Amino acid sequence: MYTPYRSKHFTTYVDPESKVRIAVLSTHIAPIQQGFYFINSCISDDGRYLWFYCAYPPAAGHCVAVLDFLTDEIHYFPETRGGGWLVDHRTGNLYWGCSQGIYMRTPHPEDSPILIARLPEKCRKAGTSGAGTHLTFTSDHKELLADIQTPFGSMIGTFEIESGKFTEWYQTSPGIPYNHAQMNPVDKDMCMCAHEYTYDPKAGDYVPPALVDGIYPRLQIITRDGKRRMLKPCGNYATHEWWASNGKSIYYCNGSYEENGETISIVARDTLDGSDPSIICRVKVPGGNGTWHAHCTADEKYFVIDGSYPDGELSWWRGCASLVHFYNTETGKLFKFLTRNPVVEGWTPEYPSTYHIDPHPRFVLGDTMVCFTTTVYGRVDVAFVSVDQLIEATR
Repeated sequence: MYTPYRSKHFTTYVDPESKVRIAVLSTHIAPIQQGFYFINSCISDDGRYLWFYCAYPPAAGHCVAVLDFLTDEIHYFPETRGGGWLVDHRTGNLYWGCSQGIYMRTPHPEDSPILIARLPEKCRKAGTSGAGTHLTFTSDHKELLADIQTPFGSMIGTFEIESGKFTEWYQTSPGIPYNHAQMNPVDKDMCMCAHEYTYDPKAGDYVPPALVDGIYPRLQIITRDGKRRMLKPCGNYATHEWWASNGKSIYYCNGSYEENGETISIVARDTLDGSDPSIICRVKVPGGNGTWHAHCTADEKYFVIDGSYPDGELSWWRGCASLVHFYNTETGKLFKFLTRNPVVEGWTPEYPSTYHIDPHPRFVLGDTMVCFTTTVYGRVDVAFVSVDQLIEATR
């Protein structure tokens, strides 16, 4: 079977500073090709099926395609336009949501998509257009968790894959969106959501949420019985959270942590046991944001972290120059292996990218590789790097 370093569809790029060898998907069936958002792996555990986002400017949104590493062929599926894409790592099948409901399709082009579940009736009547920021499985793989955004609030709940039945766990008040819902990897009765913003009717726009009892309310833990609790994040701010693989901790980023009178970026952890959160690593990118998104290996020893370079007075904008770090907790070494994703021609702070092209690095294939999005060739591409190179560089 082929791999990113052996497939005819990839080109090996050597970073001029780090000297790390990066495999870039150079066959293009779409002008923009991206790795998945970092919450979900885009590749099956056996390494056969790689799914990736496709976009066709100026059309909005994405659909996906798959590379079958056994045959080394790419198949494009325009019917997958929607959101929340999730790969079943056991089979390589894809799940996604749209205004009709939740669908599944296999990686095989001769197969047709299958409707798994329809959106709840009251959501359809309200004109809901999707079924979640990103779908995730319950630990028994029998249900899919979704955050459904409606005019009457956010509905958090699960769809039974076999029957399509929806079970509501929690609903917010109108104008209080909870998104980025993620199932606990081991507890099928617990999830987390992000209170990312609040709708301000006076401004006619979404704004950062107000403090609740003095706490920045980003991190919300919800259980199947409808109970909710809020975590106070390190530095009282958090973005881009994810579960540890054992379900015992939540990790997140804070790009504006104050320490000794200096603003730095951190990756932090909350162990959910009531103790204070702890700082895992500190990343300094002067003028930029050192920790946009991050992810860790199953043993929580290694981390990948993307960030932004500044552009004038701006610390970031969608499409700005970015970078990706690897952090080794055993040695305490931070290694910038992708030294620069350059700005793609045509995007500026005034006219930024609408395709969310941040690197979004994630460990895949049993933590042997990292998948991310890169612009090193002047376009938006999917890329991989082998973890052994990164460990060796941080010994």
